Amino acid sequence: MQMAPWLLPSMRRRYRGSSAPIDDLRVFDAREAPPSLAAAGLVQSTEVVGVPGAWIAPGNRPGGTIVFLHGGGYVFGPGPGHWDWLAAMCDATGMAGLMLLYERAPEARYPVALEQVLAACATIEGDWVLAGDSAGGGLALAAAMRMRDAGAPLPRALVLSSPWLDLTLEHPQMLAGQHLDVMLGLDRLRDYAAEYAGAHDRRNPGISPLFGDPSGLPPMLMTAGGAELMLWECRDWTQRCDAAGTACQLIEVEGAIHDFAMARTLFPEARTVLPQMAGFMRGDEARNGERPA
Repeated sequence: MQMAPWLLPSMRRRYRGSSAPIDDLRVFDAREAPPSLAAAGLVQSTEVVGVPGAWIAPGNRPGGTIVFLHGGGYVFGPGPGHWDWLAAMCDATGMAGLMLLYERAPEARYPVALEQVLAACATIEGDWVLAGDSAGGGLALAAAMRMRDAGAPLPRALVLSSPWLDLTLEHPQMLAGQHLDVMLGLDRLRDYAAEYAGAHDRRNPGISPLFGDPSGLPPMLMTAGGAELMLWECRDWTQRCDAAGTACQLIEVEGAIHDFAMARTLFPEARTVLPQMAGFMRGDEARNGERPA
């Protein structure tokens, strides 16, 4: 995987043991849509049951909705790449996108973001899918579990990019292979996990969905890089889904870094998996009479 020379230092500052205050790490946040999307008339600011957000390609809403939860360790984000990815998915699927700007730690610890996501998703009408990357991917899966347990309407599918599923950060293979990840560092991730979880048990499935029950969840597609810390928990979750009879497909890309799928303008690997993610959102497998792997 080719790494843009300016990209890794900024990522390392956020994810590898930096002592910088979280406010300083939010300087690259894009809480408003990039001007290019706004100028194209693709963005409509909104508020869903008190949760701020934005519709992308709102004219596509008859074709369904992609509810998107951005990553950022639960403490920052979204970034410009999140907006770009969601806009690309809207274009590829013919669906509208809803970027939810949930409250972040440390100002709002668990379960604030989860409760906001659940309240917002309860208002979605028609066909919809739930997507998220990194911390947003873990939040999406935790929300789907809560919807299932409450008997609430579920999304048709889940699409998760390098989801953070285990905030205990105790996976033996993760600990042994941490030197392989050039982007993520355990020390900084532990800081973010502590900021988000607070005094709650990090094995709570609402915080670390890896410890939850996959039974009865919608079909899901996950992507993960072959050189990232989250790979092993994604593999474990896929195995648990297989054992429970829940459809879960994991796309591993050898040599790819954490959350590579969000950076389609930087990595050819991201452009390769985007059509697969879009097809899964459209439900191509179901229309073709196939059961997702």
